[in-house]
Amino acid sequence: MKPNHFGLITSLLLFLIFIVLSLVFQSTTYLYIASVGPLLIVPFLPDIRTGQFIKPNQAKGAVRLITMENKDQAHADFLVIYFDPGYVKWNSGKLYFHLDDIMKNVYIKPDPLAATLTVLKYDLFLHRNKKNWVGISLAQLKQRTEQLSYTTNEVNRLVIQLSDINELLQRPLSQPAATGQSIGA
Repeated sequence: MKPNHFGLITSLLLFLIFIVLSLVFQSTTYLYIASVGPLLIVPFLPDIRTGQFIKPNQAKGAVRLITMENKDQAHADFLVIYFDPGYVKWNSGKLYFHLDDIMKNVYIKPDPLAATLTVLKYDLFLHRNKKNWVGISLAQLKQRTEQLSYTTNEVNRLVIQLSDINELLQRPLSQPAATGQSIGA
């Protein structure tokens, strides 16, 4: 059981126990203690509206995470998140994607009507509890579209520099983990 679920169940049980005790013993002291119960419950409630998680395997082609390579260099420069219009809920505060869902060597046909937003370094953050989940602040992107000729409803791709993600993670994304062997030995 997750710690949030344990805390929620525990605080709910304490609240109900003190309500029942106040009724059984007709005691205002137990009622006063029970009135603190909702304050104990609130921190453990799940936050449903603030984040949207991109799960390409469940989206049935509605979203794809693809790395784009520069022809002059061997490593990928950009991560492009393609999605169908209406897939991203712009009213939610954050959009999360998992680094393991990124596809490589995929060709996407150019779309002349595609509207693209660039995700800057300060728009990115790591999820507090989930490993390898990177978040994008949708509120900041939405605010940036106010000066553009198109709206968020027309946007169907987000472009992120992989160097920004690497800097956020403090480790290279495209390089494999070190095996502990020295090259000169």
